[in-house]
Amino acid sequence: MTSPEIAVVAFAQTEHTGQDSGLTEVEMLAPVITEVKQGTGLTRFGFTCSGSLDYLAGAPFSFVSALDAVGAWPPISESHVEMDAAWALYEAWVRLRHGDIDTALVYGFGKCSQVVREDGESGLPELMTLQLDPYCLAPLGPDQTSLAALQARAYLDAGHKEDDLRAVAVRSRAAGRANPYALDLAEPGEEEYEVAPLRPSDCPPVTDGAAAIVLATGDRAREL
Repeated sequence: MTSPEIAVVAFAQTEHTGQDSGLTEVEMLAPVITEVKQGTGLTRFGFTCSGSLDYLAGAPFSFVSALDAVGAWPPISESHVEMDAAWALYEAWVRLRHGDIDTALVYGFGKCSQVVREDGESGLPELMTLQLDPYCLAPLGPDQTSLAALQARAYLDAGHKEDDLRAVAVRSRAAGRANPYALDLAEPGEEEYEVAPLRPSDCPPVTDGAAAIVLATGDRAREL
């Protein structure tokens, strides 16, 4: 049995911001879910998968509230990954390859701006040290940037150059400037290290936003 063809049939995203717009995560997500439903004419999907970070909301299983924007009754087949929504997209793709469903809704959302220290600066690094030990809530030291820097160092030790890292940042920032919904970020220039070998342009800025995508297989995809 051959695996089915899979296509993207709808996509929507919010206008991403670098500060709190006053919307809850559900309020931020609802318009993009509505947009992809209207764009496809679908109100229900064979599978639904989301990606987000409960730590940003400071509550366990906070992702469940996002289902208010999706509609979970009658019961739906749903999954969630506590990480980047790219992994949710991959899970949905794998699910579709089983061949027993023909549509999948994937969405991701996050509000980094709500993690703020008493001095007004972002508290995201401190928060991410806690996430690394979710059982004891004991900060282990390295934040998300430091861990990414360790990975980047391993990449360089394998024989690659820092210019390879810079090329990724330049390409990504250029793609962002071409997207009217993304934050307006300058092209990388000469910068001091954030955490060597990563520079500020290699690291994501504080961003609030949501996006949704619909996948479909074979003839269903062509129909939609």
